[in-house]
Amino acid sequence: MNQFFRYILVGVMNSAVGYSVIFGCMYLAGLSPEASNIVGYAVALVVSYLLNRHYTFNSTQKRRSEITRFLAVFAVAYGLNFLALLALVYRLGVHEGASQIIAGVVYVAFSYLMNKYYVFRRREPA
Repeated sequence: MNQFFRYILVGVMNSAVGYSVIFGCMYLAGLSPEASNIVGYAVALVVSYLLNRHYTFNSTQKRRSEITRFLAVFAVAYGLNFLALLALVYRLGVHEGASQIIAGVVYVAFSYLMNKYYVFRRREPA
């Protein structure tokens, strides 16, 4: 299976985990959309790193520098996601559930490109 399809598969699995946590927090635990989003993305962050490192990219890089890059990309992608969520819910009046999904698309687009070309890129031998 090629890398792109593994990335998509990991993304689908990770999204299922993340959105299950988000919606469980919102609709079962009664947390706000913002708190639910934070909890869901925290859980999904760990799952995403582990699956992408081992399954998608089969990385052998040093974990410390890789994790640093991964967290930096996540921070920017999550910031974009959270800003989109706030704008959708509070400025545009979009339903909370639909807003979570739309904001997730922003996150996925940015993080895919950065993970592929920055975090898990293959280094050429010197």
